Amino acid sequence: MHKISIITPAYQAEKFIQRYIDSVLNFDYANLELILVNDGSTDKTHDIIESNRKRIEEAGIELKYINLKENKGQANALDMGLKCVTGDYLSWQDVDDIFYPNCLSRSLEVLLENPDCKLVFSKALEVDENRNYNKEQPLYIPRKEFVHKNLFKDYIRCRNVIFAPMRFVETKALFDVLKNKSIYVSSGGQNWQLFLPMTYKYKWVYIDEVLSEYVVYSDSHSHCVHPKKYRKSHFDILVNTINSIDMPFGKKAYYLLYVLNRYIKLFIKDRKSMV
Repeated sequence: MHKISIITPAYQAEKFIQRYIDSVLNFDYANLELILVNDGSTDKTHDIIESNRKRIEEAGIELKYINLKENKGQANALDMGLKCVTGDYLSWQDVDDIFYPNCLSRSLEVLLENPDCKLVFSKALEVDENRNYNKEQPLYIPRKEFVHKNLFKDYIRCRNVIFAPMRFVETKALFDVLKNKSIYVSSGGQNWQLFLPMTYKYKWVYIDEVLSEYVVYSDSHSHCVHPKKYRKSHFDILVNTINSIDMPFGKKAYYLLYVLNRYIKLFIKDRKSMV
């Protein structure tokens, strides 16, 4: 049976961590490696994880717990978790989202059915913190049909990209494109650091089935950070990640110039709006 690793960063997660651990214990796939990275939480996150250690291990799940003393962000937590991965396949999951029991088994099934693909995306239902949603007009991620001629380029352009909770890759392929099992560590953007190298080199497949729920919280980080404040960080992420990819010099120069041109226009637009 193939071994599946799961990396889950957790910061100030006392409201979510028990629900998340319960969902992992409810997965319908047995051979699991759970890598929990407590990213310097000062609440009860550590205590809740430790109180569940016996349950996790008795369920036959291999637990690797990294308890960081200082908060350095999700990208750093994910980078540290990558060093511990020994599974044949990998999913990285956010502790505050909701994952269905078949999310891993279904993702693995689809990859095995499509051996030329190394990366799986799947649909997610968007809910509020009480799992409420409009049953007549539910919102999904992605919002529209997920069709791309060049997903790598669309990630650079930020066009119709998908950041649904359920992501699943073949580990061998991922570590083929990530040098030293590392990503560019920034204050955010860890999905770009993983998706860009994978979508540049490998084919992907989309599962048009809901395997998870994306939870929108009224006080979430995405609601609090103004896009203009994030642009510099996102620019750095794109430049450093593109530089890390093994591609012909001409292609790399093209993509770097595209990113530079795009963000110069955005910075100019921001400056004009401040006048």
